[in-house]
Amino acid sequence: MASTGAPEVILRYDHEQDRDQFTELFARDFTVRPFATDAAALAFLTQASIAPAAIIILPRHPNEHVDSALLAEARDRHPRLLKILLGETIALNLLVSMLDTQLIDRCFEQPANPDLIRSHILTAALTPTATPPSRLSQTVVGDYKPAVLIVDDEPTATRYLARQLERLQGEFRVLCAVNAQDALLRISEEGDSIAVVMTDQRMPGVQGKELLDELRQSHPAIVRILTSAWGEVDVALDAVNEGRIFRYQKKPWQAGDLLTLFRKALNHHHALVAARDSSRCEAERHFAELRQQRHARLIEALSAPLEQVIHGPVMADFLDALARIRTLPANASHLRASRETHLEQELVRGFANTVRQQLALLTMPPNRGPLHPSELESALAEMATDDPVASEGDQPPLAMFCRSLATLLAASGLDHRHLVLDRADGSLRLETTAPLKMYSHLLAPLTRLSRPLLEQQTALLMLHLTSRLLAGELTLEGGEQSYWVTLQFSATASRWG
Repeated sequence: MASTGAPEVILRYDHEQDRDQFTELFARDFTVRPFATDAAALAFLTQASIAPAAIIILPRHPNEHVDSALLAEARDRHPRLLKILLGETIALNLLVSMLDTQLIDRCFEQPANPDLIRSHILTAALTPTATPPSRLSQTVVGDYKPAVLIVDDEPTATRYLARQLERLQGEFRVLCAVNAQDALLRISEEGDSIAVVMTDQRMPGVQGKELLDELRQSHPAIVRILTSAWGEVDVALDAVNEGRIFRYQKKPWQAGDLLTLFRKALNHHHALVAARDSSRCEAERHFAELRQQRHARLIEALSAPLEQVIHGPVMADFLDALARIRTLPANASHLRASRETHLEQELVRGFANTVRQQLALLTMPPNRGPLHPSELESALAEMATDDPVASEGDQPPLAMFCRSLATLLAASGLDHRHLVLDRADGSLRLETTAPLKMYSHLLAPLTRLSRPLLEQQTALLMLHLTSRLLAGELTLEGGEQSYWVTLQFSATASRWG
């Protein structure tokens, strides 16, 4: 059979009728390679120059595939290959056993939803083929120990288990939580040190699978394990197939069994973190090139209009200050937005137009002396009553300075009460008492352009510009998605003439 370019799927079937039904359902989407024996499928897999996207096991008796040579070969030599078991009736013990030996990744009882299976296979086909390291020789790095969090509404049992596990090893810490809310609080407190979460399914309030579903979205590097004393095959299947959990662990717990499980889970956690960090580094490398191009376009678009107001590299200094504010790292979606849409052109054009509108409102009064403290105090006091967005019309530098500052404060949920004005040696010092928030900026990775972003960025640029016109110096101290602003005004003559 010639390849059509569609993702390849190895189908290991026991009955021809099952083969024909599967092929009829999926032949339009995949190149199906059917085999009636493990030996034939293994021969094809060994000779294939490119590994297929998935192996589908379609047995009449699923228990017969517990020792499948085909699945073992796929697990050991092709770890990215998706392995799906489709059976009439799947026993919970069989599911747990095949998950524990990593012979399968997904398991569906018949009649299965073909759209769901199609989605899993297509996702596997689109997943990058680079394989992260599957094992770390040592879990402890220096004084750092990762943590395993056990969530169960029987605190006596979990505390006893935790003490047993900590006596058996020194590789990881064991933490306990009594419900989902308590678990989320512990994760918030511990940060990235929590590597594994094992939760009971039946708990008051939020159940175990719901907690793991939330963690899959918010903390994808945490390895998730579901446990239960009840033989809930439907819950286990849903958790494996849709929640993408690492294991389903039956109660009662045995400390020795859990120690083996947690060691495997920690190795998987390190593999996830390594893959995530590698992906981030690659995305950051590519985005650095885009950022340089964006920087050059912004300088070209606005240096001349700003030079007409005041001499000096205002735009370059402004962009240098922005670069000190650390935002979320770039990822594939940011790169796609910059390369495959008009985002980069719209960003430069939109920001330049917004800045030019503000420059058109700026009025330049005749030469005058230095800024008097009472003038600045009065102008800052008026910020309490003015709406910076609604204030339109001609504005001298001091008015625009205050308007820009008010816009930045409002964007962070702050106001004039978060400013401190000090006088010393004939100069004025104005600084914020709380960090200003900036989740994204002109030099940060973006997937879309928003009006609030343009307004906040324009306000910060105008603050740079007007502080210089007022014989002031702006210092910006960058942080994680935040920054601090300090403004120093000298006693020399203002430079707005």
